[in-house]
Amino acid sequence: MKIHRTTLYAAVCALVLTGCGASAASISKADRNAMHSAVDSFTKAILSADFAGAASYWSEDATAMPPHAAADHGRADIQKLFAGFGKTSAFTQNVLETEGRGDLAYSRVGFDVTFTPPGATAPVTDKGKVLLVWGRQTDGKWLVTRGAWNSDLALPK
Repeated sequence: MKIHRTTLYAAVCALVLTGCGASAASISKADRNAMHSAVDSFTKAILSADFAGAASYWSEDATAMPPHAAADHGRADIQKLFAGFGKTSAFTQNVLETEGRGDLAYSRVGFDVTFTPPGATAPVTDKGKVLLVWGRQTDGKWLVTRGAWNSDLALPK
C-alpha cells in the first residue's frame, strides 16, 4: 500500500511540474514576416506623409515613447506625433531581430532618417534604434502596442 501512495504522489507531482513548465509556442516564420512587412509599410507611409496609415500599424491603446518627449497614448495621439515630424525625405528601417511567444512579440529595428521639422530651414539626419512590442489582435493581425526609439548620435553641444 505504501508503494502505491508513493507512486501516486510522484505521478501527481510530475503532472503538476510538467504543467508549470508549459509555455506558449514560439511565433512562426509567417508571424515574423507579417511584422517585417508592417515595418516596411509603416516606413512607406511615413515617406508619403500618410500619418493615418502609419498610425494604423499601432493598436488603438498603444503607447509611443519618442526621445526627448513625453509618451503618447492611443492611435490618434500617435498619428499627431508622426505628423509633427514634418517632411521626411529619406527613411529606411532594418529589422534586426524579431522574437516572441504566443500573442506577444518584439522587434529590434535600426533606422536612418532625414526630415525637415516644421519651421526648420534645413533637414535633420539621424540614425538610431527602435524597440517595438507587438500584440496579436483578435483578428490575428499583429499591431505595435508599445514602441520606443532613440538616436545613436550624440546630442549637439
